[in-house]
Amino acid sequence: MSSYPALLLAGVALDALWSVLYFVLWIAVMVWIYNLAKRKGRHPVGWVILAFFFFFLALILLLILPSKRTTLEAERA
Repeated sequence: MSSYPALLLAGVALDALWSVLYFVLWIAVMVWIYNLAKRKGRHPVGWVILAFFFFFLALILLLILPSKRTTLEAERA
């Protein structure tokens, strides 16, 4: 008897598991980007849309950019 179908099924199950884990990670990072943008006083929906298309670029830019709130407060003083 050949165990090829069992190995194929195990491979498909493993691929499905990795896909689900990647999707959950992607959603978690989108929520993180939304909350980070909101906390920094930036437009959160716009950042999530940007991250939908350019995931790493949006995350790096959002982490580098200063908060609008502290920038506005520094200009007022």
